[in-house]
Amino acid sequence: MRMEDILTQRAEISGLLDTIVKTHRRYLFEVQDAGTLDKLRNDIHICLNDLCKLNAMLTSSDDGGSVKQEIDRLAKLGRKLEKLEREETSIRDALQDWKAGEEEEEYATTTEEPEGDTFTFTTGYRHFLNRYLDRVGVTNTSLANANELPDDPKPDKSKTTRNIAFLRSSQKQIQLTISEVEILLATLKKDQNFIEQELQSRNSEVDSVLVLLSNDLERVQSSQEKIMTKLGISGHSARGDSTFFSRFNKLHLQEPLQPLSDQLEYAKEFLFTRQEILNADLRNFKEDLNLAESARNTWDECLNKISALENLLKTMLSENPLVSPQRLSVEIAQVITNLQEAISSNNSPVLRECLGNEIEVLKRANQELFLRNSKNSSPGPVREASSNFSIAGTSPPKIGLNRENITFQGGLKEPLPTPSVGLDKMQKKE
Repeated sequence: MRMEDILTQRAEISGLLDTIVKTHRRYLFEVQDAGTLDKLRNDIHICLNDLCKLNAMLTSSDDGGSVKQEIDRLAKLGRKLEKLEREETSIRDALQDWKAGEEEEEYATTTEEPEGDTFTFTTGYRHFLNRYLDRVGVTNTSLANANELPDDPKPDKSKTTRNIAFLRSSQKQIQLTISEVEILLATLKKDQNFIEQELQSRNSEVDSVLVLLSNDLERVQSSQEKIMTKLGISGHSARGDSTFFSRFNKLHLQEPLQPLSDQLEYAKEFLFTRQEILNADLRNFKEDLNLAESARNTWDECLNKISALENLLKTMLSENPLVSPQRLSVEIAQVITNLQEAISSNNSPVLRECLGNEIEVLKRANQELFLRNSKNSSPGPVREASSNFSIAGTSPPKIGLNRENITFQGGLKEPLPTPSVGLDKMQKKE
């Protein structure tokens, strides 16, 4: 049974006990039904015993619905939040380092003075080309306007052959140079392709790390939101104000949805405040347990005294119908004194009221005996007077809480019945 269910059950039984106490008084002074009065007295015992068991559940270290268990649960959730906060800080730092590191390295490389490679080409084509131009002249080449070229119908064979030789030598030399440049260009292009592939691979590594870190951050934040939902303080919480501490977080839930960081700060304050409240409640519940146990035990002792008085009076009257009313009055007065001592040693309002009513009935009976004794009346009617406070005996409990018929997960399936005259049998179904 959850702590909220135990508290609800305790409130219901307290309300039932208040009703039974009122009915008990009515049957003492008005109805005068000894059988029902005995049952009401027994029901008072059972309600007090139920309150003892419920308070024991609240203060126990083992029951799942105890306040201590709830405090431990909150402490555990608090430790989880602290651990998740450390993880979140570590992940955010790592993300920042990766992003900042990439920018810093890029800046460092752009400002670094590179060590250049020198490529040397030896070309010989200019030598032969210049020799050719010196021999024929620029104006007699294709560089000049075609209309300005002189007519030379009879070129000199020797000169022409020599010029062709210079051109072929120049051509051979320039082809060698172009081949060397093409080889260098091919090498540069090959290096360029390699650099682009490596850059893509390294960028993919960085992107993968950033994605993993981002996924880890989302996982941590999701865990944080789940914990806050368990606490009933998340903006997405479906529990709303159904928790025991809804009065504490109702104002928060009515506010617009806040950033996760703000909610986490609120969660820390909430956990601290809630545990403080629960520790105070635990102390109060322990006091309630002691009070309920004392009231139950005192009530049982007083009922035993009343039952013993009834049996004694019946025995005295059966053995001697003419017994002196003063003798009967002495026995009644002794029980009244015992009940008054019980009241003075107990602070339970319920016990004080119930025993006060029982004492009042006994005093009225004693007063009647005194009047009859003063008038020297016969003892016959005395038997009639004693019936006002007679009890039927030891009928078995009609209601009661037992660990066997309590569902510790969902609470009771049926509500407690409303007390009435002639209290019906109450059963708590599992």
